[in-house]
Parts: sequence; structure tokens; C-alpha cells
Amino acid sequence: MKKLFLFALLSIFLSCAKKNNVIRPVRKDITQAVYASGKIYPVNDYKIYAKLPGYIQTIHVKIGDVVKIGQPLITIRSEVSDKNVAMAKNQYELAEKNAAENSSVINALKQDVKSAKTKYELDSINYDRYKNLSKEDATSQLQLDQSKAQFEISKQNFLKSYNNLITTNDRLKTELENARLQLESQNSNRSEYIIASAVGGKVYDIVPKEGELVNNMLMLMEVGDENKFQVELSIDETDVSFIRQNQDIVYTIDAYKNKIFNGKVVELYPRINQLNKTSK
Repeated sequence: MKKLFLFALLSIFLSCAKKNNVIRPVRKDITQAVYASGKIYPVNDYKIYAKLPGYIQTIHVKIGDVVKIGQPLITIRSEVSDKNVAMAKNQYELAEKNAAENSSVINALKQDVKSAKTKYELDSINYDRYKNLSKEDATSQLQLDQSKAQFEISKQNFLKSYNNLITTNDRLKTELENARLQLESQNSNRSEYIIASAVGGKVYDIVPKEGELVNNMLMLMEVGDENKFQVELSIDETDVSFIRQNQDIVYTIDAYKNKIFNGKVVELYPRINQLNKTSK
């Protein structure tokens, strides 16, 4: 009887102990950190290149300057461009001179038309006279035929000289217009040697120095927003699924080692770089 009682007390004690040793779950967020590396750029980052080769004549700004849209940044000098402009100007002036109403070319053609017209009118009168004489049998058929032939020749010469005047006048006007367009084109090309800013912002970098030879493959200058920046990061392909549009991020910059910056994901590039297995 005592053994049974002791067993019952032991069972009750163990049962009470189990009820007091309870583990209760607590709901908490799990943070998955995704690490990436990259570079920081100003918003509206604008890299400037020369459209045409030449020598840096003048750099109008310095690093750190704030520039406006359309403000000249660099002037490039090109002897070839200057010569092309001079040649185009000479061609235009010559074409303008030749196409003038009283130019030597036009006056010479007008004189030819005038002489041909006078000859045509005289031969026409002479032909009419021989026709009248022929009606009265006062001239031979040979003389009549000769006067008619001379009249036809004079008529053709007059029409030819007149058409030549019209054609030449049109050609000279066309040459003048082409010369004008060529001059405008060369002046436009020369304006390409004065590089102006396409955006407003801060000058972050200037690569060449005055006097250096540049071409369209060399970056000359970098301009961007003065106060707003964007970061381009490369993320491992295994972490791409954790990134979402408009997601908040924090990042650090080597230049400010003890400062934390806040940002937001604004664009995702789904393509995976096969060389380093990362996504931008």
C-alpha cells in the first residue's frame, strides 16, 4: 500500500513539473542581407566626347564648377575645319557673283541672245522680201531657198542662245544654293568644335589639357547633378530573387567610411553577366 502511494505522489509531481516547463514560439522578422559592390554616379551623368578630331584650344571651366545648359565647356581647334570653311566661303562668293543679274557670265549670254535676235529679225525680213519677189517672178527659186535656209538657221541660233541663257541662269542659281548649303554645313561643323553642356550640373572630371590632340574616342569631361547621386551595383545571381523595385537599401562609400547612406532600388536589369555571374 505504501509503494502504491509513493508511486502516485511521484506521478503527480512529474506531471506538475511538465506543465511548468513550456516553450512558447515568438514571431519575429528574419533579415536576409544581400551584399553588392559598384560605383556611385551623379544623376544625369553626362560624359562629353568630341564629335570631330582636333586640338584643345581652350577649356572654359574647371573641376567643381557648376554649369548651365548651353554653356561653353571646351573649344577645339582644327586647321582642316578652318580651311574647309574658307574654301566653302570662296565658292559661295564666286557662285553669288556669277549668279548676279549683271554678272559677266549673264551679260555675255544676254549679248549673244541680243545678237542672235537681231540676225533672226533681219533674216526674217529678208526671207519675206524674197517671198514677195517670188510671187512677182522677180527672183529665182534658188535665192528664195537660200533666204529661207538662212532664216531657219538664224531662228534656231536665236532659240538656242535664249535657251542657253535660261539654262545657265538656272544652273548658276542652283550652284549658288549648293554653295550656300555647303558653307552652312562647314560652319555647322566648325560649331561642333565649340562643345557646350547639354545638362545643367557640376563638372566632376576634365580629362585632357589645353593643346592636346583629341578624337571622338576620348572622353573629354564629365558633368552631372550637383546634389543627387545614383549607385550602380553588381549583385550575385543567387541573390537576385531578394531584390525588388522600390526596395530600401543602405550603402557605404570608400570616401566616407564611417557614414551610412540610404537609397532605393529604382531599376533592375534581369540579364546575368556570364563572366562574373552577377546582375546589375
